[in-house]
Amino acid sequence: MSKRNLIIGAAVVAVLAYGGLTATIIPEGTEAQLTGEKVFDPTANAQSFWQEQGPSYFEQNAVDLAQLFNEAGGDLTTVASKYGHYSMGDSGELSFIVKGTGTITTVKNKLRSGYLAFKPDGIDNNVSYRLQIGPVFKNASVRDTISTLSFHDYKNQIEWAQVSVALHDLVLKEVIQPVDVANAEGKRVEYVGCYTVTRPSQVLITPVVLKIQ
Repeated sequence: MSKRNLIIGAAVVAVLAYGGLTATIIPEGTEAQLTGEKVFDPTANAQSFWQEQGPSYFEQNAVDLAQLFNEAGGDLTTVASKYGHYSMGDSGELSFIVKGTGTITTVKNKLRSGYLAFKPDGIDNNVSYRLQIGPVFKNASVRDTISTLSFHDYKNQIEWAQVSVALHDLVLKEVIQPVDVANAEGKRVEYVGCYTVTRPSQVLITPVVLKIQ
């Protein structure tokens, strides 16, 4: 230790001793034990929801994809109050929990944002329909369709985003990986998933229930 550091250290000790002050040294990472503030754990939040409600929540609240588009008549905001979920409660991005069946036409499982393109039953238009298979997932559709989660319950956008990432990790592990997506082309698919309205030419669904036959 340098002479300068020794002098500074001695001065600090002297000040503490003179003022009758004491200092408590605690291991790094255990600050919450002293302050009482809880450490945010997005994984715990996501796992708690998944274990207590899991896919059953989405199945019970899903609307048939064909029914959704038929009722909307080209404008999904008209059915937002009936089926939709806004990311900020009453504003922000609009998402839906949807379900349906179809036939897989293309498998893109070598991409970072992999997907299964499919032709949905009961819908005949030029829109591109895709089921995300990760490992990177676009949008925060899963998080934004869970009514028990609210942006206002978190400190900031960072924590809010971390919850979405944690939910996507569960989707990848619990929903995607158990399915043989590599050999899915031409097969029938049954799904429940979450969809955020972004562009009219594409429907990108994050599956929370996925069955391929």
